Amino acid sequence: MRLQLQEGQHQGEIVWRTWQLALHGAALDDRGQAVLAQVAGNVAEMKSIEYEPNTLEVNLDGKVLVVDELSDALRTVSGRVLLEATTLGFAEIVLCCKALHALGHDEFDIVYVEPKVYQRHPRDPLLSRRDFELSSEVPGYQGIPGNTLLLGDRKPIRSVFFLGYEEARLRRAFEELQMLSPGTTSVTLGVPAFKAGWEMDAMANNISVIREQNIRGGVHFCGAEDPYAVFELLNEVYGGLRRGERLVVAPIGTKPHGIGVALFAAVNHGVGIIYDHPQRTHGRSSDVGHWHLFSIEQLQATP
Repeated sequence: MRLQLQEGQHQGEIVWRTWQLALHGAALDDRGQAVLAQVAGNVAEMKSIEYEPNTLEVNLDGKVLVVDELSDALRTVSGRVLLEATTLGFAEIVLCCKALHALGHDEFDIVYVEPKVYQRHPRDPLLSRRDFELSSEVPGYQGIPGNTLLLGDRKPIRSVFFLGYEEARLRRAFEELQMLSPGTTSVTLGVPAFKAGWEMDAMANNISVIREQNIRGGVHFCGAEDPYAVFELLNEVYGGLRRGERLVVAPIGTKPHGIGVALFAAVNHGVGIIYDHPQRTHGRSSDVGHWHLFSIEQLQATP
């Protein structure tokens, strides 16, 4: 896989192309509204997409489909496609990547806009200075079609968690998924972070869970805005699996980390994904940070 990155402090620093189709989610904050307004001027057609984990269905611009029908629904698209990752959740991103890859659309683009400020938890600011209010409800860990982890599978598991700021998500994984082994679980932090000091928030918020669960499979570092580094890390871990061992990935960190996981899972069908499908909080961030346009070329597994 090749990935080209454009980054700018505002949209005027990005060289925008035109697309036949943009797939997007709902705008929950300032950056979502800003990026959808920008994209609308560069695309022939925009369609919303939302995954429903309880029914394993996707709502594509008002039409409800089972996940396996998504590729067929996109089959008529002949031009270049844009995934608007600021407004899409991880599940939608991975399903779209897999559908495009299945159709042979291995060249597409993904746009993502960083938050400038995350909403802090409305408790005593001195006691919760590292706590962010990012999710209003978390249904729990459920599989995503195509990369489902079979609970009855007795194969040994090597798991990689990409961590964010909400330590409850890591703790819940070990409470709900008994097949996870602390000795073969590694964690990945976004370093460098979007903003200096944010990596300390992620570490401080998760360190107690790492110690409680005795997670000792290693610590990795990938830039918070770097999906290609995630792809390469997972490729290295995947290549080092022992015979009969299965790789399971939990993308509960930054959106670019989730993009890297989605791209890797799209071309490596034996990879399991565990995800807790949080409902993102309205107004979870304010103002608009850096803009990123990732251009994917030749999406394929690395030999």
